[in-house]
Amino acid sequence: MGKHRFTKVEGFAIWKHHGPWCFWCEEPLRLSETTIDHYIPEYLENRPAELDKVRADYGLSASFVINDYCNWLPSHARCNQKKGAKIPKLTLLAVETLDKLGREAETIRSIEQQIRSDVKKDKLIGQVAVALETNKLTRDEVRALLNEPTLQQDEDIELLRMETYLDIDQHYVDFLNRKPNPNSLAFWSNQIAEGQQSSAADNANVLANVSSAFFLSREFYDTGSLVYRMYKAAFGSATGTSTLGATHMLSVPIIRLSEFVPAIQQIGQGVIEGEGDWQTQLESNKAKFMSEFVSRSRFAFAYPTSMTATQFVDQLNTNAGNVLSASARAAAIASFGSATNTSNQPARARALRRVAENADLNSAEFNCAFVLMQYFGYLRRDPNDPPDTDFSGYDFWLRKLNEYNGDYAAAEMVKAFITSDEYRQRFGAS
Repeated sequence: MGKHRFTKVEGFAIWKHHGPWCFWCEEPLRLSETTIDHYIPEYLENRPAELDKVRADYGLSASFVINDYCNWLPSHARCNQKKGAKIPKLTLLAVETLDKLGREAETIRSIEQQIRSDVKKDKLIGQVAVALETNKLTRDEVRALLNEPTLQQDEDIELLRMETYLDIDQHYVDFLNRKPNPNSLAFWSNQIAEGQQSSAADNANVLANVSSAFFLSREFYDTGSLVYRMYKAAFGSATGTSTLGATHMLSVPIIRLSEFVPAIQQIGQGVIEGEGDWQTQLESNKAKFMSEFVSRSRFAFAYPTSMTATQFVDQLNTNAGNVLSASARAAAIASFGSATNTSNQPARARALRRVAENADLNSAEFNCAFVLMQYFGYLRRDPNDPPDTDFSGYDFWLRKLNEYNGDYAAAEMVKAFITSDEYRQRFGAS
């Protein structure tokens, strides 16, 4: 048999029953740092003869199994490792410990069952909320079904949720700058719940995959990602300092959080993907923002109207990293028709948009944009803002993402950000 993969529910049930203390060192043990130790080592599961001898020596029944609450204890990782795969010495204390675990196994199992019941209840409540919003149930009908007008969560269940819960509402605000609609909230909550119920699931990976989906969504591509690409095409890159390895200069994104947030607010205003005529609203918002953007003094200074169409487009293309094919370049230049200058504001906006929405630009900038959005979305700051003093952190993650060819899951970047102390402290978690 392979090694048992403990679920979060099993871990919580063990921690809850035995108390927040390590079995081996008897020091305080937080839920987030708890590992589960096998009192009788797990390797005996594959050695039936040796296991039978242990059963006989310790007076255990034939029904005793290695991977069950009758053999699991909460432990620090360091204590678990120190104990290793040793069989406890045959002492009166060891016999009493196993006897106590056997007697209490059903109690711990009942805690597990209660937790699973509450998870199902949470999902049901989510479905009822959606039914209310979509007028499939009236509030009076719901009141008739429930004895209690409000359902209080047990304090222990709330603690478990703190360890496993990703704030979907906050993700919509951080990445899409809006609150979620009920159907979307229910969908993502179910994705998390179903992922966590898999016995092979790593909870942090489940949450990282759901979180990454926001950056990869079409709505973000048309709002946040578009804004990033616009600034890249319009103004190129900035220069920053990193001390990773040795002090050196590197190219960094030119857009700052203070510019990013109001921009995605404007482009995403009134847009909820999949609801109503959202594409028309998005298109209108994009056109309006592009027109306003090219009218700004910063853009006008960088691109005087005396420039020819070719000069204008070539400058955008240079800033973007020369991503335009010959046909794409010609199409952007053609935005100005036969004009000998670039004073036509709508044409300037159309040309900028052609470059910003270029697929090759998106591919070329994917890793840089992805790393930047970790700082913008999760930490709500620029990469060189305190507690950082330069771009060393940005440099580290960009190198790692490049090393993994853009595979953010293999690079464990999202996982690192959502489990970081800085991110958790945004919400009052230690």
